[in-house]
Amino acid sequence: MPDTLKATTGLKNPQAMKIPVRPPEDGGGEASSDNRSSRQAHPLPSPRKVASIQQVFTLIAIVNGLVLLYLVIAAIQLLMVPGARSAESYVSLILTLLLAILAIISYQIITRRIILPIARLVREASEIEGNDMTSLLKIRRNDEIAKLAQAFNMVLVKMRDALVAGETSNQQLMEANQQIESSINYAGLLQRSILPDRQLQDTFGEDHFILWLPRDTVGGDYYIFHSEGGHCLAGVADCAGHGVSGAMMTMLARAGIDRSIMEVGITSPAAILSCTDRAMRTLLLGAKMSKSIATSMDIGLVRLDFEARTLRFSGAKINLYWSDGQTMHMLGGDPRAICSQRIGAYTDHDIPLLPDCTYYLTTDGLLDQSGGEDGFSLGTQQFKEWLIQLARQPLDRQRQALADALDQFRGRHPQRDDITILSFRFS
Repeated sequence: MPDTLKATTGLKNPQAMKIPVRPPEDGGGEASSDNRSSRQAHPLPSPRKVASIQQVFTLIAIVNGLVLLYLVIAAIQLLMVPGARSAESYVSLILTLLLAILAIISYQIITRRIILPIARLVREASEIEGNDMTSLLKIRRNDEIAKLAQAFNMVLVKMRDALVAGETSNQQLMEANQQIESSINYAGLLQRSILPDRQLQDTFGEDHFILWLPRDTVGGDYYIFHSEGGHCLAGVADCAGHGVSGAMMTMLARAGIDRSIMEVGITSPAAILSCTDRAMRTLLLGAKMSKSIATSMDIGLVRLDFEARTLRFSGAKINLYWSDGQTMHMLGGDPRAICSQRIGAYTDHDIPLLPDCTYYLTTDGLLDQSGGEDGFSLGTQQFKEWLIQLARQPLDRQRQALADALDQFRGRHPQRDDITILSFRFS
């Protein structure tokens, strides 16, 4: 028996159907002004200025020069005093002059051999740090600073070689990624080409909608439609996996379903499911696929008789929902998927095709989607409440409203699986 849910005035999760309000970008609120004032009150500390080696060495040389100059003047004044001339005074003067000469020579040597070469290396390194990717430090002598510059050049050459190799590898990866992306996009066009959009439009017109949201460019969800006279068969299917692997499973499953329809027709959806289950088991067993590879498929099928105004449903882990805007009904599918580990039986359920109701088939990607404040799955109950609110609206508006509600519910959570909803109405 179908489950029934009556419409209520309050939803369990009313936020799920509300449009979120974004805060203003150019906010004039108190929080933003407080943040600006706090940033102004606590500016970032500026880097400390440190004197260069050349400046420190020059300062020390000036101080030493002044001290030596004072000693020389003091020695000369001592010799000019009458009766103060002695051998010790001359020796002191000569040693002081010798220290001054040695200080001048040391200053010249240190400046030319250490200070200026280091300053030159710093200047050249700064130029290399800019945009010059071909220059190296110049080697002028064979001293320790020259060996340091040579070691720096060796490291610089190796780094440039690594950068060139990295850029080459990155370019190759970009080209490979572009090829893969082009192939997947083309695969998406191929998968889209097997979906029966035109047939559904010809049969239902504005009284249907499809919400097909593969997680990637291609996916494991697809929908089905076959028509024979005044009868038609429609449904949704969810193959194991998503992306490329799921898309390849859809091709295999589509072939199995088409073959089953040719064998048993579209009178009994349950017979189609059982035949498809046998066909896929035979095919996969012949391919000797590993048991660790998921090959199951959830599917829900409805057979519509427009003359008798009846609907026959059978599902493998997919349910049928319908609502008139006041009450919500659900027919549960059988609990075993197609090509699962254990063979299952499938049952047909007959219900009247009501003109004031909207019918829905959905894969579990929607029901299992995480979102909301707590990150929980959407679930069947919330989905039913959505449908009660939307059941009387035009189908194109229902599609957009469901897409918006799903996007709002999902928030920042990534899409976990492929999502497909097929909805139709009899008029």
